[in-house]
Amino acid sequence: MAIISFDRDTVIDYAPGYAGNRESMEPCIVRLKFVPYSKVQHYSRLIAARTKGISDQTRITELTQEIQKRQFLDSVDSISGYYVENREVTDPAEFYETADTDLVIEIVRAMESMSKLNEGQRKN
Repeated sequence: MAIISFDRDTVIDYAPGYAGNRESMEPCIVRLKFVPYSKVQHYSRLIAARTKGISDQTRITELTQEIQKRQFLDSVDSISGYYVENREVTDPAEFYETADTDLVIEIVRAMESMSKLNEGQRKN
């Protein structure tokens, strides 16, 4: 069987499995781009370059988190069906700042994994 991948410029509607979201009548949908291995390596090289020569573990963690946030913001186009209090959040930066850690990690793993992205791809 052939392996079919996503083009890195195609925006994909992804429904996270977090907290039973996929089974919801109106699931949260994250519109994101697939991040191929070459792009993952690019972000890894950025982390290595920014942390080179730094021995302070707190600073290394901060720099790593900055790059990870950049990857998220570079790859997520928009969000729908995500609410903080009674207000819908559609901006990727605000989503990143307010979403549960497990939800953000699931989305990052999905954008880096063709099989996980297929699992949660919204079926029309």
